[in-house]
Amino acid sequence: MRLIETLTLVAAICLLASSTASRAGYSVATASDSLQWGSPSDGVQMSLSSREPSDSDLQLALRNVGDHDVTLNLGWMLANGKVQLPNYISLNLTDGNGKTRLFEFTDKKHPGVAGRVDAYVIPLRVGSMYTLTLRLDQFWCQETHEFEMKLLPGESRLTAQFEGRGAKRANLDMPGIKLMNFWLGRIESNRLTIER
Repeated sequence: MRLIETLTLVAAICLLASSTASRAGYSVATASDSLQWGSPSDGVQMSLSSREPSDSDLQLALRNVGDHDVTLNLGWMLANGKVQLPNYISLNLTDGNGKTRLFEFTDKKHPGVAGRVDAYVIPLRVGSMYTLTLRLDQFWCQETHEFEMKLLPGESRLTAQFEGRGAKRANLDMPGIKLMNFWLGRIESNRLTIER
């Protein structure tokens, strides 16, 4: 009986997330045709854009162009979903000097985890899109110890990467999360040029 209650809870959470993602996708659906997209992989495609050529706010969009529904795990959620961290998204930067390096998502407000962690689950029905607003200062480079991405004067080129993974951990009240059919591919966005 406990397993049925857990699976019912997981289904309810997915339905709520799907409804939210659909509404978010609907608000930008008319703009999706004007976005540039990376190559699709197993039905999923990603776009990276900014509002202005010199803007530090980025828009990242994921869409399902395949023939079947998919479920993405973007990273972690803390405090029962109050904090959403897309840890599995990273940015490749080629700066104005031609130096290339990988920056990973981090949120300085939440440097450590001292409580519940859930998978950041996003269901994407066929034809649906999910968008995120990200800032350059939310990414850091482990290799060079740059704790935020600062763009040099000149032309910088960015591409976003996402690697789909399953749920790493299952909380006691949601053991069914590990049974979900997560998309496990790897995609890269279009190349975004930012001029400073």
